[in-house]
Amino acid sequence: MTQSEQNDIRSSQARAPATDVTHQRREVLRIVGLYVVFAVLWIVLSDRLLLMLFPGAAAIDHWETIKGFGFVVVTGALLYKLIKQRITLLLAAQRARLRSERQFQETFEQAAVGMGHVGIDDHWLLVNDKLCDILGYGADELRQLTLREVTHPDDLAACERNCRLLRAGAIDTYTTDERYLRKDGTSIWIELTMSLHRDAAGTPRYFITVVQDIDARKTAESLALQSGNALDTALLQLVNTLSAAVGKRDPYTAVHQARTAQLAAAIAARMGFDQHTIDGVHIGAQLHDLGNIYVPAEILNRPGPLNASEYALVKTHPAMGYDIVKGTQLPWPIQEMLLQHHERLDGSGYPNGLTGDDICIEARIVAIAEVTEAMTAHRPHRAARSVDEALEELRQGRGTRYDTAAVDACIKLIEEHGLPWAVH
Repeated sequence: MTQSEQNDIRSSQARAPATDVTHQRREVLRIVGLYVVFAVLWIVLSDRLLLMLFPGAAAIDHWETIKGFGFVVVTGALLYKLIKQRITLLLAAQRARLRSERQFQETFEQAAVGMGHVGIDDHWLLVNDKLCDILGYGADELRQLTLREVTHPDDLAACERNCRLLRAGAIDTYTTDERYLRKDGTSIWIELTMSLHRDAAGTPRYFITVVQDIDARKTAESLALQSGNALDTALLQLVNTLSAAVGKRDPYTAVHQARTAQLAAAIAARMGFDQHTIDGVHIGAQLHDLGNIYVPAEILNRPGPLNASEYALVKTHPAMGYDIVKGTQLPWPIQEMLLQHHERLDGSGYPNGLTGDDICIEARIVAIAEVTEAMTAHRPHRAARSVDEALEELRQGRGTRYDTAAVDACIKLIEEHGLPWAVH
């Protein structure tokens, strides 16, 4: 730390607060008061005592001289004691201040984070070695720059706004992630904590900044985001591949799954779920009949009614779909959606006869979308039913077979906008 920096520190720390000034005044008044009291008592009492002991004028003059010398000696001793006591206090305060300055300098210089003072005029006043290392400047070079000059242009507006809030007293401190510009022209991510130092009168003096290098963390977060995006893309490709595999055997099922996914996602959005949950509902609905791969195509596409054994085989597709995906680690309950989309709240569904909250909400949404699409679509064994008939089925099963909130959301969507795949 340079001599000028040390002088700046001493000057900032030497501004005594109002309480210190009051204490000093009290000390001075105490010394003067003791002196006055002693002087008055000496004069009054000593004169009376001399008149009582020595009634003669000559004797009084002699003792008056002795009394004067005695007064000087006693008051001098008293003043010496009081002044010595005051000097001792001052020296102790000075040693404490020097110790505090030394501790501050050591903390400032050896801190594991960048630290600095920025003047109200935006120039760097004090900078420690760590801050210089972060930005690649020498201390003298950095003090020639302003905070604006080392702040990335894209983050400058936010930095200036926060500084205005500090000066106005609207906030005491703030912490944010932003970018600084290094000497070599590259940018670096830092975590900045800034506060404002004011003097005893409340006048802003300088900003105190603490700077932490978080560039490595930000790089890792960026890589993680890129990796996550790549995984999302791969997952969607896998879902599309599985849907396409189903479509190769049964084109109806592929179309049915795509439309069910469209309506289920819209229902979830209408119910107020976040985008992550909506995405999960869409994927689960797009795969909900994946187990049909194990059902013979001639049964799926038979134009007439199925017999009991054939229908029992069709009813195995939720469990078959679950078995296909049960070993995958997914951020949504896809396995449950495949297994439970034919379950009903009253226990009348299959394959496990689950009831109420034992059926996950995503599966309940897919169930409603699946029923609506299936009823309004043409099937090999029957003609498509009307939208009104499908809505009537939902109303009759509302709260008994089907989830109440999901039914309401589906009905409102269709009444306001029609079936999603029918909108052009």
